Amino acid sequence: MTDPHNNVLLPIPLPTQSSLRNAVARIIGSIQRDHDLTDEELADELHISAGTVANARNKKADLNAATIAKIGHRFGVEVLDPYAALYGARNVPIEASGVDALPSLSGSVHRLAVAQSPASDGGVQITHNELLEMLPELRAAQAAINSLLVRAERIAA
Repeated sequence: MTDPHNNVLLPIPLPTQSSLRNAVARIIGSIQRDHDLTDEELADELHISAGTVANARNKKADLNAATIAKIGHRFGVEVLDPYAALYGARNVPIEASGVDALPSLSGSVHRLAVAQSPASDGGVQITHNELLEMLPELRAAQAAINSLLVRAERIAA
């Protein structure tokens, strides 16, 4: 019998339980870091228990599809990209018409310019800390670019 994780007919290997749990743990960690939320606060946002959040964050349990959908609805579909990447995809909002892209794009470009300044901590090389500090701006820019792409693709269709 062939191994379903190495099926040559599929463009990528099928996700394993371990890779799914790793993706969910990354999602939870990034939400908690970006929004300064404890397990209890995130659990309240998602209407689940703090133990469920802690178990998912620690890769000890899975989240059900309804909870993953709540995460995307509450924090934006882009936050689910680590999960979607397991099957070679990214998440882009369907409704993207009302986004003003300029503030988030210019903010992220500014942070990038500051990080690559010779006077910055790493000089022209971006340090890990600088990259982590600009993560919220990069995510906002990603959402703005996704919005513009969706609008352009609608026009082209």
